[in-house]
Amino acid sequence: MKKLLLTAALTAATIAGASAQSTIFNNPDNEAYFGIRAMYNLKCPGDMKFDNVGKIGLLGKGSGVGVGLIYNVPMVANLYIEPGLTLYYNTESIKAMGSMVDTDGALFDVEHASMRKFGFRVPLMFGYHFDFTPDIKVSVFTGPELDVGFSNDQYMTVSVANQELHAAPSAYGDNAIISMHRCNCNWKFGAGLSYDHYYLGVGGGIGILNMSDIKYSTLYENYFEVSLGYNF
Repeated sequence: MKKLLLTAALTAATIAGASAQSTIFNNPDNEAYFGIRAMYNLKCPGDMKFDNVGKIGLLGKGSGVGVGLIYNVPMVANLYIEPGLTLYYNTESIKAMGSMVDTDGALFDVEHASMRKFGFRVPLMFGYHFDFTPDIKVSVFTGPELDVGFSNDQYMTVSVANQELHAAPSAYGDNAIISMHRCNCNWKFGAGLSYDHYYLGVGGGIGILNMSDIKYSTLYENYFEVSLGYNF
């Protein structure tokens, strides 16, 4: 009788272990859900490269924030697709550029300059989650992301004839300090941890398109991101 009970207990434990192992990679309870996200972004632009001149570090790192919505859809096993929409505000420093000449030929000194961009991103992530317990999941994801700027103002303080002046030309206009394209495409990747309905994620985006609108130059922008969220 004892041997029978012991055998039954071992069998039950084996079945339970196999079931838990299977759930990690293929949870039968997967279902679609919406989620909201709040993000901190660190913009990391590369050097601007000019033909026959080389690389020049015109832009510096800058912080930003964003809020977004995602929709997670199961595909096969724990594989999922996750489209989303994020509104963001990002800053970047423009490094000291020294003396410049405007369109009228007047000489001025740029003392301080920065870019402040407001726009939206549309990520389309493909990922896989590992369900270690009913409440704890770890996911990895990657995919393309459209990035479109609504506005990108370049705030600067200039000195003209011993007078300090302020201006904020658009990076998309004719008077830009550094003329930029409005649209970008990133390749995004990252990982996330879900506990019950709460979410913590880290990731980044690598810029694919040339963002410089200056002839014979290229500029690529990347970013790092930390996000907090809630899944419904």
